[in-house]
Amino acid sequence: MPVTPTPIFVQAPLIGYLDMSAQTACTTRGKTATASLAAANIVQLLATTTNGCRIDSFQVNACSTSITAASAANLVGIWIWDGTNAQLYTEIAVSAITPSTTTAAFTTTVTLTNPLVLPSTHRLYASVTVTTTASTTALQVFAFGGSY
Repeated sequence: MPVTPTPIFVQAPLIGYLDMSAQTACTTRGKTATASLAAANIVQLLATTTNGCRIDSFQVNACSTSITAASAANLVGIWIWDGTNAQLYTEIAVSAITPSTTTAAFTTTVTLTNPLVLPSTHRLYASVTVTTTASTTALQVFAFGGSY
């Protein structure tokens, strides 16, 4: 197999963003066919890219429309879609925190030890295990990395 001696570097920063302010809970952790993603409440976080991409970290934030509404304990699932099925890659725990004008709302960042390298044909999806509402338990999910 030929090997390229030239390293490949990311060409542009990449940020995937998903507003989960009114998201219905997903009730599966199993492989899910493309046709069933919407019914399973698994929603797209990052589209396919021209030459593939690298994901270095994920961030989940509480983003309620009420500055003092408590977040709810929840799990955010990150799914990898290969063009046919989505499979659960990891879960990010959300803690219940009651913010105020002087106490920050829930936020967590998961930095991957080994970056997730996605081929150009793959996408990222996300889900929650507890239904969210805009005025109380809303969440937002980011994926940070770079495109090749």
